Amino acid sequence: MTLLGGCQLGYYSQAAKGHLSLMGQREPLKAVLADPQTPPQIADSLRFSQQVVRFAGDQLALPAEDVYHQYVALEQDAVVWNVLAAPAWSLTPKTWCYPLIGCVSYRGYFRRPAAEKAATRLADQGLDTYVGGAIAYSTLGWFADPLTTPMLQRSQPALAELLIHELAHRRLYIKNDTRFNESLATLVGREGAVDFFAASGEPLPTDFWQRREQVRQAFMAIVTDTREALKKLYTAEQGMMVLAREKARIQQQARERFAREQQSLPALAGYQGFFDGPLNNAQLNGVSDYNDHVPAFARLLEQCRRDWDCFWQQVENLAALTPAQRNNALEGLVWN
Repeated sequence: MTLLGGCQLGYYSQAAKGHLSLMGQREPLKAVLADPQTPPQIADSLRFSQQVVRFAGDQLALPAEDVYHQYVALEQDAVVWNVLAAPAWSLTPKTWCYPLIGCVSYRGYFRRPAAEKAATRLADQGLDTYVGGAIAYSTLGWFADPLTTPMLQRSQPALAELLIHELAHRRLYIKNDTRFNESLATLVGREGAVDFFAASGEPLPTDFWQRREQVRQAFMAIVTDTREALKKLYTAEQGMMVLAREKARIQQQARERFAREQQSLPALAGYQGFFDGPLNNAQLNGVSDYNDHVPAFARLLEQCRRDWDCFWQQVENLAALTPAQRNNALEGLVWN
């Protein structure tokens, strides 16, 4: 996720201190790999990461020259914690605006207690809130982003997808359009990882990507249907007590549906933590930001016959449009 500045001095201060502290802890990979105290699993993941980064630069047209060549050892399970918020009866996310990067629908903190405190303040204003840990963020090319322990504690396919996702942010970022930026990076990360494993010969089960996509689509179907039910509820003229009761019912239906579908698709268990959350407007919005435009970008890659130079040219054409034109074009890609 993108490193954010804030509108208040205190927020800017924690963001600057947290980021500079992380940058100050970077160690060259050569030194880390030469250190006998480096755990073998970390060393293997570091070596693997360099294969992915080279591939991303050479084959996916991504800016990978001066990034992910350093490492920061962290004991925590996230690098930053992002606060999301939305009105209790609306799926329109709250946004925060910053110099240089524009307005986004989340706010990042380098310490979880600070994120929780910020979320509490927003909840006190009547907003739905959600705090989620992010294992990586992009500085959009301003700094040499390092690898961190939370990033490496993943399977090889998940690590490849993550690295390519973050590199995509360095290639293209549009101010004031979180959903475009994150959906683009999601698609590039996913399909870039597919291409990497196809080219590298790394052993994966024959149907690995198909099964992974089946699980993702099952998860997204639950989230999408839940959002649609809530959207319909919020547009109805109901009293607050009815809204609260029906909202709780829809959220419970989502949990029960997840439990049922997990019985026939056990791999859905990977999303258990999500359904243990509040399933409120803020949490559901976060999923949409990362996925809503993925089908459109997938269609674009298909039209380009998986030629990444062609794909990026088409994406840059979309980026040059006005927001309304861009959204219409993305919708057209899905329906055509």
